[in-house]
Amino acid sequence: MDAFIEMLRSWQNYYFMAGGAAAGLLGLMFVAMSLGMHLVSDDTREDIKTFVTPSVFYFVSALLISCAMLVPTYAPPALGLILLVGGVIGLVRTVRHVRGLIQAAREHQDFTVADWLAQIVGPVVSYTVILASGVCFFVDQWSIGFMSLWLADVIVLVCAIANTWSLVMWIIEQRTD
Repeated sequence: MDAFIEMLRSWQNYYFMAGGAAAGLLGLMFVAMSLGMHLVSDDTREDIKTFVTPSVFYFVSALLISCAMLVPTYAPPALGLILLVGGVIGLVRTVRHVRGLIQAAREHQDFTVADWLAQIVGPVVSYTVILASGVCFFVDQWSIGFMSLWLADVIVLVCAIANTWSLVMWIIEQRTD
């Protein structure tokens, strides 16, 4: 148990940084959205929700992962359970969202490879890896669990940043039209 707690503590600096980045970027996303509020109309409302909601969800996911990892002491199965529940919630939410994105991609015909990676592939992979890391803590594979959780956290943060960047670029394009 002491080895597990020591390994958990060795990751705390990373999770302080990742949680701070997620919180700061989430705040900046709200600023960006306030700059684009004049673009919301009955025609654009659903499209904006389709692209804003996942970015918020991904930033909040990264923040919650950081919060969970900064708890000073756990038993490995307790951490595994938290990650399993979070992974299931994230995967269910993401799969539902992916359906809306695929519909938007068909309608607008403007998705690039980067869009597919950041908005569909990356989030599904991330929440699947969170599930796998939860399993690792149940089967006493802590090193693999910590590394896979780090990977999932990085992927979800990169997806959130990419999605937010796409949203900001769309706002800029709409403002110049």
